[in-house]
Amino acid sequence: MPGCCLGAVVLFFGPRVTLFLAWLLTGWYAAFESRLVALLGFLFLPWTSLAWMLVFFGHHGDISGGYVLVLAAGVVADLSAYGGSEVARQRRRDE
Repeated sequence: MPGCCLGAVVLFFGPRVTLFLAWLLTGWYAAFESRLVALLGFLFLPWTSLAWMLVFFGHHGDISGGYVLVLAAGVVADLSAYGGSEVARQRRRDE
């Protein structure tokens, strides 16, 4: 079971650490309209923020073709993290 906990920690902190390093080493917040939007993305939607940065810097903000799937994958990853934690809470409560 320790591998499962390690995986959960990496999935939770991984995108935030990546965004933090991007903030230190680059001007990553240029991909967002304001620094507030960048901060909110860091706190609540880190996978979507990473996906948007990939689209913005890699394809100049044009979300056509496969880049729509990249953004969709980021949104699904963020929503599944919130949904998965709710399911786990319900299971613990039912036990």
